[in-house]
Amino acid sequence: MIMKMVFKKGLEDPKPMLRVGMLFLGIALAWPRLVPVTGTLSPDAIDGIKGFLLGIGIALSLWSAWLVGRQRRAGRM
Repeated sequence: MIMKMVFKKGLEDPKPMLRVGMLFLGIALAWPRLVPVTGTLSPDAIDGIKGFLLGIGIALSLWSAWLVGRQRRAGRM
């Protein structure tokens, strides 16, 4: 249900998925520098959140690249 809300065209068009992946990567890279880190989060928790965001961003970007390749191969045959 969430996938249908985020990706309204379905998974036929991987461009929205790539945009969301890049958004997660951008947040993961900019968050520790731009947002003031409060004393309630330990450095390990900050690293964990950053790693989670990076992982989601990389996974979505690779998934969209795989879908583009699959569409290109299907179009040629």
